[in-house]
Amino acid sequence: MTVLITGASGFIGGAIAERLVDRDAIRSLSSHPAKNRFGDRVRTFPYDFEKAEGMAAAFEGVDVFVNSFYVRFNYGPWTFARAVEQSRALIALARDARVRKIVHVSVSNAREDAELPYYANKGRIERLIRESGVDHTILRPALVVGPGDILVNNIAYFLRRLPLFTMFGPGDYRVQPITLDGFADVAVEAIEGARCGETVPVAGPRDWTFLEMVRAIRAAIRSRAPIVHAPAWLALVGLRAAGTLLGDVVLTSDEIKGLTRGYLYSDAPLRRGEDFRDWLDRAGAADALGRRYASELERHFRS
Repeated sequence: MTVLITGASGFIGGAIAERLVDRDAIRSLSSHPAKNRFGDRVRTFPYDFEKAEGMAAAFEGVDVFVNSFYVRFNYGPWTFARAVEQSRALIALARDARVRKIVHVSVSNAREDAELPYYANKGRIERLIRESGVDHTILRPALVVGPGDILVNNIAYFLRRLPLFTMFGPGDYRVQPITLDGFADVAVEAIEGARCGETVPVAGPRDWTFLEMVRAIRAAIRSRAPIVHAPAWLALVGLRAAGTLLGDVVLTSDEIKGLTRGYLYSDAPLRRGEDFRDWLDRAGAADALGRRYASELERHFRS
């Protein structure tokens, strides 16, 4: 089987590729082809949306296209609207190449009428896939955590370095973390034929509040920083100041709204992977997590 993965050296794409590379022919579409961590085991093609037909070779003979192409927030020319149009081009290339199946990595509560642009545009991409005529599975994780993730690492980073940790609001909003390994297992099941035509919310074995998650991270890294509660606007001021010092966007106002308004929670998801607390213990969080700040801009926009 030949599988084309967007960002096969990235966070989610890399975990999926790890499971397939020794038994399938893996290809990757990447913004940074030189950063192919699999060497000659994965054939890498650069994105070229100015001449989308130039990417057609990447799709030739492909059985399954695994797509997680998107942006976390609008930044310069990289916008949600542009990501939708670029996704349209990728889906058309898959259809024209007669790819057998698309496995799409979406997000919980993606819908075109969502109040937050991140989720609304994710919903538009889902519609493009459903209308493509290509068999598909759409996976909707709420929050994927694992080695190399940004959110959990940076929570630990601030817990290690600041005298206190500011929680926006009461912290009682629900989240459904799934480990990277657990999500990659679900993706491989979909690649290999399960759940064709379905849209599947995916989560870890239990639900958490955001406050519980932060407390678990704090305990795992043995931090003593008190957690203080503040209005979301005040927390955002602090996050923007931190972002200025770090040269990054730590969290956006829309991301805080998504978290506090329940966008990281789905009813009746498919449950996979180990518990978040067990993953923290197994991953050696006390020694590794949050030792360095993980920059979204450095990872995806500047390198």
